[in-house]
Amino acid sequence: MNDSALPNTMRFVRNYLTHTYRPWIDLSDVAPRSPQERDIVLLSRALAAQAVSMLTDCSPQEAAASVVDGPGDSGIDAIAFSKGGSDIWLVQAKWSDKGRARLGEKDAAVLVTGLQRLADQRYEGFNSRIRASIHRINEALSSPRCRVHLVAALAGDARLAPQVERQLALVGEGFGFAGRVPVTVHTLGLADFHSAARADAGPSPVSLSATLTDGWHRIDVPYQAYSASVSADELASWYNTHGDRLFDSALRPYSTGRPDPAALSRLLTAPEEFWYFSNGITMLCDRIEASFLARRAAGQPLLLRLHNARVTNGATVVATVAQAVDQHPATGNLALVPVRIICLEGAPEDFASALTRAGETEGSADPLDFVALDAFQQALRDEFADELHKEYVYKRGAVAPAPDAGCTMQEAAVALACAHPDVSLTARASADPAYLWRPAPEGAYTRLFGGRPSARQIWQCVLLLRQVRTALAYAAAGGPPRVRDLAEHGDLLIAHLVFRSIDPDLLEELSQSADGLEDWTAQRTWEIADLVASAVERLFGQHLFLASVFTDERQIHVLADDVTRSLTAPPTLFTHESSGAGRRPNSVTTLVDHARIPDGTRVMYRPSPTEERAIGEWLSEDPRRYLATWTNDPRRPLIWEIDQQAYSPSALVRHIWSEAAWHEAPSAVQGARSWVVPGEGTLADLAEALIPATGNGGA
Repeated sequence: MNDSALPNTMRFVRNYLTHTYRPWIDLSDVAPRSPQERDIVLLSRALAAQAVSMLTDCSPQEAAASVVDGPGDSGIDAIAFSKGGSDIWLVQAKWSDKGRARLGEKDAAVLVTGLQRLADQRYEGFNSRIRASIHRINEALSSPRCRVHLVAALAGDARLAPQVERQLALVGEGFGFAGRVPVTVHTLGLADFHSAARADAGPSPVSLSATLTDGWHRIDVPYQAYSASVSADELASWYNTHGDRLFDSALRPYSTGRPDPAALSRLLTAPEEFWYFSNGITMLCDRIEASFLARRAAGQPLLLRLHNARVTNGATVVATVAQAVDQHPATGNLALVPVRIICLEGAPEDFASALTRAGETEGSADPLDFVALDAFQQALRDEFADELHKEYVYKRGAVAPAPDAGCTMQEAAVALACAHPDVSLTARASADPAYLWRPAPEGAYTRLFGGRPSARQIWQCVLLLRQVRTALAYAAAGGPPRVRDLAEHGDLLIAHLVFRSIDPDLLEELSQSADGLEDWTAQRTWEIADLVASAVERLFGQHLFLASVFTDERQIHVLADDVTRSLTAPPTLFTHESSGAGRRPNSVTTLVDHARIPDGTRVMYRPSPTEERAIGEWLSEDPRRYLATWTNDPRRPLIWEIDQQAYSPSALVRHIWSEAAWHEAPSAVQGARSWVVPGEGTLADLAEALIPATGNGGA
């Protein structure tokens, strides 16, 4: 196809794929073909490799090595593995010079057949490239943590036909590893490949020109801003030139979105009306240079030069306009887009972040976009890396690490919800997982992360939840349908009850290598699962749809209370004295072992700003509520002034929250950082000064 006839997006993606992957893609099997045919094969294989690169964060050379396209590929164009080896990515790519690639029913059927053959370990007929990966495929499929990702990489619209969606949705049910290995279907379209290619252009600041011709308005106090309209053609040119660098770095590339079908249709059919129906875009910049194009007067044509410009709200509008102009260039001159331009020169440092948080995102907002703006999540990522040598992923769209290599914010939120004293969080999470990371009052994000849990606390909760799920999967394998349903729908309640079985202070001290931890968790999980199954049948009947119980807050409370009354005391997990080398040093233990604080020393509770807002008034009603006395007891060193009972630092914080009836209290506590020796520092500070390598104290 003549390159000049390609739409801008297609031309950019084609050039990017050719330039990036031509040195690495093996074309030896198509050498006798014409140059045009070889180019089509190159682009198809490069598209598959780019999908692998985007999903696994590997280099173009590594991605190209994953390509298995050719005779005997059974519909699989690339096979890739996560760094830990437990995730398998199987890619089928479809290239179209016109940007109209689709995954048909026949394509899907061939791919499903290929997957079935892999699952059944029937490798005869596969080509040499696939056979070279057989050992890694078998190794991954035998892992209890294996996940299979089926990817449709399309040089066209990412949407699948309904019949193809239904065909792929049933993939997991027909596999030899059905019921044990989850299979997830992903689609990547032209917009995704265009965004990724643009993102590779580099993070340099964007400078662009905006032409204001139709009734613009300027504001100077307190910060310079313009309210105006720009032509669709100009907006599309910004995106075609700068790609995803046009979007705010806090949200890029996770909220750039795809074109909105309804808005696209309206823009193409009635471009003159688009301004009336669109919310437009909001842009920030560091500096503005303005010059009149004709007469110097308010409302006359004005050219703005925007330095370090970025869109903070309206990514879907940008994508919609860019696609419309690509499809019908005449639309660019007929449609206007509302735009608000805000200059940050002279504004406070946190002004840009506040604007991004406050902006209403177009379409349906994803709460993960707001989580990405929370500085605490970035701090957690750094803490995971520095202290645990693990990955912590919190931005939407980022590839999850291999299980042994770390976790995502979503998995952490679910684990913290299971560890929270309020069992209703498990019901809310089962009904709508996004509830856990929505900001208050619509969600539980503050309850889970507001107490600033440490990386070690989160990682331990994640490990325990994984062990519960592994034990349930083992019990469900080969079991009756009722057991499988319980493992699928009741896993969060069962995990919550396992967490209840562990002293919270001990939980904070466990490590992945604690002796007997996995065996203890498995035995406790099976015991609790049996009790839950019996209680469900006794309380709600044997024919009830189980999912309805585990998503109902009232029923989940009744069920949890009933099972708790039936639970026996758990077997001993470990004792304080036999913690071994696997357990991290504990602040209280360190202070007691070094006799750092004399008996009888007065310590004070220092609430965080969140705690102060929630219970500060209650604390001030009786100042003794802030006070405790230190004793050199390695388990319960604090004597609370109010009741003269002994507590660990974390347990006393939780007790104070309970006494104050703080129902929205966080799930995690860093007790050693909540108690202060006046004039000297927190318990954690004093412990860290004794042994610098101790890290965050948690007890």
